[in-house]
Amino acid sequence: CNRTYYGDIGQTYALELHRPKQDRVPFVCVLTFTAAGGQHGDVVQVTLDSFTIGRFTSYVHEGCPDGYMQIAETARTPIGGMWCGTSWGPVLFYSETRSLIFTIKLNRLARDQSGYNFDFRIRYKVLSKDSSVTRYGGIKLTELSQWHNRSSFFNQQQQQQQAQAGALEDFTNSSGARSDRYGQDFSLFSAYANNKTFMDSLEKPLPKDNQNYTEPKYYLGDLIPGTYCSRIYSDCDKKACRLQSPNYPGIYPRNLTCYYAVRQHDVPHGKHALILVKQPKGNLVWISTQETAATNKMAPPPSANDKDKKFEPRLKTWNDCDYIQDYVTVYDGYTTRDPIILKFCGGGQAVPAAVSSGPELLVEFSTSPFGTFTGTSSQVLPLYGFQLEVEVQFVDIQSPTYSKNKKPCEFWIRGAGRGILENPKHSLAPNSTCLYHLQGMGVFKTFDHLSLSRRTNSQAGMHPPVSRFKVWISMLKFNLDPEFGQIDETSVGAIGVLQTQEDCSGMLRIWDGTLREAPVCKDLNCASAETSNYNSLGHYTHNSTNVIARFCRGTIPRTCDRSNINETYARPCTISESYVSSNDAITLELRNTESTVLRPLDFKLKYEFIDLHQDGLPQGGGELDCNRKFVSSLMDRKDPAIFRSVRNIFLFGRGGTRHLKCVYRFEAQRTERVRIKLRKVTTSNRPCYSKVDEDINRSFCYGDTNVRVEIFERPSQDSILLHRGCLCNSSNESHLPVEYTSTSSRVEVHFTADNMTTLDDPDTANFEGMFEFVKAPTSCKDGRRKFGPSGTIDMTFGDIECRSRPWLIEPIGNKFLYVRLKAIFLSKHNPKKTLNTTYVAPNTWRCETKSRAVLTTYEGLTIVACPLSPDSSAYEFVEIFSSGWNERPNFALINRSRAISVEFLRPTNGEFTFNWMEILPRPTLSIAEDCQYKCAEMGACVNASVWCDGIVHCPSADDETFLQCSAIMKLPIELLATLCLIFVLTCCAFVASAYKKIKRKLRGSSVLQTRLKSLSSMDTAVLDEKEVIC
Repeated sequence: CNRTYYGDIGQTYALELHRPKQDRVPFVCVLTFTAAGGQHGDVVQVTLDSFTIGRFTSYVHEGCPDGYMQIAETARTPIGGMWCGTSWGPVLFYSETRSLIFTIKLNRLARDQSGYNFDFRIRYKVLSKDSSVTRYGGIKLTELSQWHNRSSFFNQQQQQQQAQAGALEDFTNSSGARSDRYGQDFSLFSAYANNKTFMDSLEKPLPKDNQNYTEPKYYLGDLIPGTYCSRIYSDCDKKACRLQSPNYPGIYPRNLTCYYAVRQHDVPHGKHALILVKQPKGNLVWISTQETAATNKMAPPPSANDKDKKFEPRLKTWNDCDYIQDYVTVYDGYTTRDPIILKFCGGGQAVPAAVSSGPELLVEFSTSPFGTFTGTSSQVLPLYGFQLEVEVQFVDIQSPTYSKNKKPCEFWIRGAGRGILENPKHSLAPNSTCLYHLQGMGVFKTFDHLSLSRRTNSQAGMHPPVSRFKVWISMLKFNLDPEFGQIDETSVGAIGVLQTQEDCSGMLRIWDGTLREAPVCKDLNCASAETSNYNSLGHYTHNSTNVIARFCRGTIPRTCDRSNINETYARPCTISESYVSSNDAITLELRNTESTVLRPLDFKLKYEFIDLHQDGLPQGGGELDCNRKFVSSLMDRKDPAIFRSVRNIFLFGRGGTRHLKCVYRFEAQRTERVRIKLRKVTTSNRPCYSKVDEDINRSFCYGDTNVRVEIFERPSQDSILLHRGCLCNSSNESHLPVEYTSTSSRVEVHFTADNMTTLDDPDTANFEGMFEFVKAPTSCKDGRRKFGPSGTIDMTFGDIECRSRPWLIEPIGNKFLYVRLKAIFLSKHNPKKTLNTTYVAPNTWRCETKSRAVLTTYEGLTIVACPLSPDSSAYEFVEIFSSGWNERPNFALINRSRAISVEFLRPTNGEFTFNWMEILPRPTLSIAEDCQYKCAEMGACVNASVWCDGIVHCPSADDETFLQCSAIMKLPIELLATLCLIFVLTCCAFVASAYKKIKRKLRGSSVLQTRLKSLSSMDTAVLDEKEVIC
């Protein structure tokens, strides 16, 4: 006694104290073990092989009446804890400083000499700091090996130990010399396999590399001056921080309270820090519990049968740690006044992660004043004390993933967007309640251009909805783990096993409206006798809201869990699978009775604020009607105003709708015109762009036009709509803004989306524009709406300000129109063709005027031409047919208009005309009677009035030929037949007379030839007489 003991690294020393005699009582002995550094080590290891000092009676009050042992460290404040009683097996102590001081005091001997109350045998050794990897970390790569079964290498390990008898051994071998008896084989059950003899038998040694670590050196914090074990940790995102009990991995002292304060100072901009402590390796944690204490207290040494009994160490929590009062407490904050999120003792199980709600966390470790060395016959006893890992997590500072105030736990989500809402990323203390307030709030500042005071009685009921927003909730996941330490019966391999008993110790309630404070309800649904008539689950009168859904363990409410598999391409959630509020707010109440560290409560849901606001006045009714109108006579302000597309998600693909068409109608007064300026158009997910034709200053779409914005004009109140432009924009290549000023008082903007998918929503398909009612330049009173079988129109008729007004030609009945214009063809645009393109024809003729003629059908087919005067030498014509002329008969399209519009843009003086005629298709059946008047090259029947009227209507001019238009051809058939017969007879007589004359001449020439032949046969000729024979 009263000595200081040193040693060399690799040597193990034994020491024993004999039982003192009666005259030496009270007996006091002080043993100091010092590691002097270098070869003499840095850490002292003391193993109690046999220990008995007096009796142990209590952990709290006078627990060691006969004697005790105290352990102290040099340069540390004494704490005064006491050990007594009897140990069942070897107990390890490791110093934190260079010296361990053991004070043994025996006050009295046992009265019964047959029972001994004093036994003290120890071994000690010194270790280097580098080899103490369990405490300090930094294990080398050469010391790692895969996990092996202990029994398969047990014989090999004994052979290696016998072959190396007398060689140096480390502290693990020495402390494990009796591991078979007491189950403390640290080479298999410690955190790291640091038995070199065992490792060398498995693999060849690798070259030593001091820089090649698989585990970094641990940062054990900074000791607070004046304390025994309290430490401060900072910025653990850059360090391998570990919280360890004093003297870890050995027995921790008694009568101490340690505080481990963790704080994150360096936080990235826009982030919020959360501190996390955990230990996934359960063998690194063991704090004395009531189970081992009850086994040891006043009990004899274990028998052979007790050794074979299986002992399963497990983690204890909360009140189960109050018997011995050795426990670890985790606070969500920097003081002990903050909420407690975890309190545990025991070990052998992984310590679940405890996460703070802010950049500060406090861990408290307390032990009772008195203690005894508990033990068990288990072969899986972990290390003593605890070691906790520290991590730092960063979340977005503006995200609803953490509570800014510990009490109350509230989250506010305002806006007009959507998102994913999950449970807090930090742990919640027992009996916590978190409220999520979701409230719709407008992003744009809207002002009403419609004067309510000037609305008529018919429009008095067209008020905007009471609430601009609604909240749409789709639950993707809800899970409440079983109680800590129990097995989840739904995940033990049985397929389709469902829990039938409802467990609402952790639950999520959805309230329809704003919940100003956490409710105190008598039942789960917050229902009462006064509110039992509500259709919803319950009604909370103080907050004027009601419960529309409740999620507990074992319940199957409305969910849309398929979005967890593929959120992008999954079928959209329907109303029957989700919840929609009746006003602009919903409150989520998350309530737990147990700490979420031990019983995680997870949920994941999609929320979206449905914006019901629409500019203008409704044309019909209901929230799903997006047709609006803007009436000049009902507006006080005439300055430009903004109008936007609808943003109700239920009208788009992601809301379950496949097709959408919204009509925005602008009605000016008779002396006004409408000016539209579309400055923003978005049609994502489809390759499409729009381009402005500089000749006519109108925009056309190219590509996939399933989503588009179109401008239409109605020349008169009861006429058809004429296409005046198309816009789309999927890649920001479109020409924007696009402006159009009408020539009439009525304009419509159509927003169309066909074949929508889950990728289509108000963010991917929208537009924004401005409108203004402007004064018309002049009052044009001439009628521009024409009917009839045919006609010719002079486009330069009237005042030059009125010439740009469109001519609308409409057929009568089921007829079609054919319009012919002498002009040079410039371009054609057909919006009905898939992936349409503008066709521009090369032409050698030069356009000599700036004026343009635009021919448009009801379906939007637009032809741009340069008009020519009738006396032009260029033989160029532009022709156009009504919609549906070249298509097969379709009863679904029988009611579509067949009118054609002709415009004269940038009008000039001159002579420019066009003509039209009504046509019908020729009969297709051979048995049908063919029409009397027809243009054969077109296969069209025409009206009799266009036949031989002096104006060419058919492209081949058949309607003005001599055969068709001669007066003789108009005589009766009998007379025409007689005349034809006389003509034929006359022709025959003439031919016969001519034939006779020719025959006579031929006969005379034959006689003369006979005479000439007779003369040539004579030998003599008489020439003197000058006779000439003809």
